[in-house]
Amino acid sequence: MIKILSFILIFNIALFSCATSWDENDKSFLFLEKREQAFSNTPKNLKHPSVYNELKYKYEKKSKEENLKEWQKHLKTSIDIKTIEQIVYKRENLELIKNQEILEYLNFVQKQEQHVINHYYSKKQVKIKKEVLIKNALEKINTVKSSWLKLRYFYLGLRLAHYSKLNSLEIYDKYKYLLDIVDKTIVKDWIHAIYAGALIQNRNVELGVYEFSKLFDKSNINWYLSYYNFNYIKTDAQWQKLLSLAKNNDEKTKLYAIRALNKNSNKIEELKNIYKIDKNSKWFDFVLYKALLNSQHYFDTFDIYVRNFQTKEFLEYLKDVKKDDMYMINLSLAYFNLYERNLKEAFIIGKKLDNDYPNNHEIETLNYIIYLNSLEKIDLKTEDIIYEKLEKVTTCKDHHSSAIHNYTFVILEKLYKKQNNKFKEFLSQKVNYLNESSFTLDLLNQFKTFIQTKSKSKIEKHFKNKFLEQNKIKLNNKTFSLAHSLLSTETALLINNLNFKEAREIESEYLDKYIKFNPFNSFIKGNNRSGNKDTYTIRKFLDKILIIEKELKKNPNSVMDNYLYASALFNLSYFGNSNNITTIYRSNYSFVNKKVELLKINKSIKFYEKALKYAKNKEFKAKITYMLAKSELSLFDINFAKKNSYYNPSFQDSYNASRKWGYTKNKIYLEYIDNNYGKYFDKLKKDYKNTKYYEEVIKECANLRIYQKRKDK
Repeated sequence: MIKILSFILIFNIALFSCATSWDENDKSFLFLEKREQAFSNTPKNLKHPSVYNELKYKYEKKSKEENLKEWQKHLKTSIDIKTIEQIVYKRENLELIKNQEILEYLNFVQKQEQHVINHYYSKKQVKIKKEVLIKNALEKINTVKSSWLKLRYFYLGLRLAHYSKLNSLEIYDKYKYLLDIVDKTIVKDWIHAIYAGALIQNRNVELGVYEFSKLFDKSNINWYLSYYNFNYIKTDAQWQKLLSLAKNNDEKTKLYAIRALNKNSNKIEELKNIYKIDKNSKWFDFVLYKALLNSQHYFDTFDIYVRNFQTKEFLEYLKDVKKDDMYMINLSLAYFNLYERNLKEAFIIGKKLDNDYPNNHEIETLNYIIYLNSLEKIDLKTEDIIYEKLEKVTTCKDHHSSAIHNYTFVILEKLYKKQNNKFKEFLSQKVNYLNESSFTLDLLNQFKTFIQTKSKSKIEKHFKNKFLEQNKIKLNNKTFSLAHSLLSTETALLINNLNFKEAREIESEYLDKYIKFNPFNSFIKGNNRSGNKDTYTIRKFLDKILIIEKELKKNPNSVMDNYLYASALFNLSYFGNSNNITTIYRSNYSFVNKKVELLKINKSIKFYEKALKYAKNKEFKAKITYMLAKSELSLFDINFAKKNSYYNPSFQDSYNASRKWGYTKNKIYLEYIDNNYGKYFDKLKKDYKNTKYYEEVIKECANLRIYQKRKDK
């Protein structure tokens, strides 16, 4: 037998400190159906503390539910579960209990809780020695009439002895006969776990782990303990002794299966070990299913995942495996061939499975995923086929996962991108969440046309239904009407693209929104913010800028109109005081549309230069020159901004300026100088050094001081 090195067996976690589909909120693409067997439905690293805590929490919740059901049945009462919970766990409403034995039991539970519950606190209760409580519990076994209560007193005494490191094994041996008297009860699971833990505590490690392995069954509530106590097997000698305790092949293969749950185990070797003992063992299918489940990160779109699954090795091994029931083998072979892009072979296996197991949702899903991955191009006819197939695999009564739907549009997004269909690529990317910040002006115009136009395929109709539902867009007598949020979006996008006239003509409440700062102001401060008064609405701003545009047509050389127009353009940019007019969701650290930001800054420079050319007052000319310097600095930030890298490719592109978190970093200004930026800073010093405005600027503007310091060096 191949030895499994002991480091594989050592866990780092500290202990005690249609079939059903996956949950709607699961972020991964999981296309297998859930199984009933313990640990089957945990597609994560079991060594991670959060996974253990999650399993423990679910156990405690389920354990409590089952315990309360037993109490309700034993009390033979119509008292609701919530009231029973108050009676059993809080000792409230005890007047509802007429049985004296039960009242005494509940009183005893309260007395011993102080020794077994972490952070137990009670001002009223007098602390009783553990030895006395253990003795009282065991005496009660002999005096109470109810066998059900006898077993519970046995559990309480055994638990307290185990926690106190007293004679727990002796107590178990003396009273284990009670396990045969009482019918099925959750208390047996509790006692079994305490007994297994007591064996390990008393250095009978292999027997303790063996007893824990008996809990590894869907019929036991505390099945998770079978794996998390397997860490006590650290050497091959211990492993061999553990194997020798197994009474039959099922128990032996189960031990291999538990060992295979370790993230570092060699799954193929464990499959071989199980196959040698019993090729038809259910534990072979269990281990293979877990391997297949863990392999499904192949479908995830996040780049953080390392796709290092042993696909080729599994294909090589499984091709020669023969079992009476080949379902799991063939299901795995189909997926593994898909991962390796052996689509023809995957299709053949999928078709055979479909013939052998008709109307099986898991297989229908498999074949649909194979079909999606086989697509090289997309057209309207293919869109109809996709939708029909998608509808079939997502209308199963017990199917609640969104994974199949979402993965469909991941594939569609790639196909549309490949064919340079940017609009449908956009629709696929935003199929589940289309918010206002998703749009550019071009995309919004295409979207409006798309909504108004008759759908050419079922996928197009699906897009519309999803977006109409999300954004509450109404279609009245074939007349398209944008919802309030999209009207605001269109207005903002038009302003952002400097289409002021079109923006003013839209009847949107967005026009009545107040602008915090005057968009025609310019100050020494980089963002032109001064004051905190709501002086302008967007409507008033648009009215004024349209008047300025008319004046510039009449008199292109008007100094003040050129200056005010340039200031408005600068302030509408990411770097100005009124950029929230043009942005639905503004980021504090990045801008989205590089092209539009360049448009605004380049145009602001054009109009500032015109104002400077015809201005007469030297102080005013100094002010205009300084605004040109700020615009040039913004131009540098835009041109040298770095594109953000997101794990999720569906996130919108955005850009970070190099100076964003390092305004005083000299190397940034060296780069600024080396790339021939700074002519307006130079002009400001050369031509306007003797102005009062320059004196104020040199005191207030850190950018100018650092630039000049670096330039002088």
